Amino acid sequence: MLVVLGGGPATAGGPQPPPSRPTEPSTGPCPLGKAPRDMEIGEFKDFVAKHESPHGLAGDPHVYVDTKGHPTVGIGFNLDRADARARLAAVGANYDDVRAGRVNLTQVQITILFEQTIAEATTDAYALVPNFDLLSTARQAVLIDMIFNLGRTGVAQFQDMLAALNRGDYETAASEMENSAWKQQMGTRATQDVTLMDRGIVCDPLAPQSIPPMPPPVSPDIPGIPATRPGYTPYPGGVETYQPGWGGSPGGGSALCSISKIEVYYQESWIGVIFIDC
Repeated sequence: MLVVLGGGPATAGGPQPPPSRPTEPSTGPCPLGKAPRDMEIGEFKDFVAKHESPHGLAGDPHVYVDTKGHPTVGIGFNLDRADARARLAAVGANYDDVRAGRVNLTQVQITILFEQTIAEATTDAYALVPNFDLLSTARQAVLIDMIFNLGRTGVAQFQDMLAALNRGDYETAASEMENSAWKQQMGTRATQDVTLMDRGIVCDPLAPQSIPPMPPPVSPDIPGIPATRPGYTPYPGGVETYQPGWGGSPGGGSALCSISKIEVYYQESWIGVIFIDC
């Protein structure tokens, strides 16, 4: 819904002073002139990716050292994690070459590793917040982003925030985040997380490029793609992923973890299937 602010009819006596600015935005938690809406799955992933890499969903194909001293590649993929060698082998990359900087990851490899990590973080989110399904997708994105940043163990230390989330007290959850040492250390990333947790919705209009002009042909594993493709995520380089069972509505209930498959579509063919176990 687009909210248009306009003047009223002219009155006698010359120009009238403009009306005073209301103390509360007319669109609720959103600034004036912006309408609230739920966060789509592609935006959800883009929100997390932009916090993990300055290149967002494109990631970093070349290895680099993160702020904690870990060799990292793609979209925040830690090469020091115990299963890193096996994960890279599964996407056709040589761990030693990637870690040494002799070989870069492709966009498809970056995408699959990120989708797998999103699935893992979602599993952790359910363990920390059994009522995860009741969160709006924007608040789900915040929790996933914090898990990417701090790990499940780190987020588990926010006991009062997690308790507030489980009882639906989002104002307290945001306040606990705002008043934490993490907020002071993380700066902009934490500020964005706190704001999104407090609002629970997105205020900016949906970017036109978030919906592709044509859906891909029917997948052999997932029958059909809905015309609106709510589970679509566009990655750079023509890589697309689909989660046909995903859907969100303001106020909660996207059940991200209930989807058993995420498919990857690239260069006019389906090239991969990712299973999510929760």
